[in-house]
Amino acid sequence: MEATALDVTRAGSQPLDFGRAIRLELTPAYPLAGYILGDAAEAEDAVQEAMVLAWRKWDQLREPERLRAWFTRILVNVCRARLRSRRRKPVAWLDPERLGSADDPFREALTRDAMGRAMVCLSLDQRMVVALRYWADLSLSEIAERLDVPLGTVKSRHHYALLALRAQLRKDSGEGKR
Repeated sequence: MEATALDVTRAGSQPLDFGRAIRLELTPAYPLAGYILGDAAEAEDAVQEAMVLAWRKWDQLREPERLRAWFTRILVNVCRARLRSRRRKPVAWLDPERLGSADDPFREALTRDAMGRAMVCLSLDQRMVVALRYWADLSLSEIAERLDVPLGTVKSRHHYALLALRAQLRKDSGEGKR
C-alpha cells in the first residue's frame, strides 16, 4: 500500500488516518499553545495553523509512533513564529487593567498566577522551554528534540529562565526590597 496525504502506513501495514491521529494530539496541543502564547484566541489559531501544516506535511511523517513529537514540533514552531511577530508590538496581554471581562482562560490564569505574571520577564526561547517543561511535562532532552537545538542549549535556557523567574517572583513578593 502506498502512503498518500491521507494516510501513513504503520509497521503492520495499517494506514494511520490523519483525522483520527491528529484528534488525539489536540487535547495537549491547545493548553501548550495557550501557555506559550498567553492568549486563548491565539492558541486556537496556532493549533489550527499547526493542523494545516501537519496535513500538508503528512506524507513526510516517517515514523507514525513519533506523531506526538512531530506534531508538537510543528506547533512549537508556529507559536515561535507568532511570538516573534509580536516583538514589534508591545506586550500588554498580562496587564490586568486591559483585560476587562474578557473570557480568556489563559489570560485569567496567567494574571492570577504569580508564575504566569513572572513569565513575562522571560525571553521567547526561555518561555518556550519553561512551557514545554512544566506545562507539557517534557524532559529536557525531549525539549531539545522538539526545538531542534542541542541539549546543552536547552539546559542553559532552562537554568537562566529559572533564575529570572526566581528573581521576578522575589521582586513581586517584596523580598527584593529588604
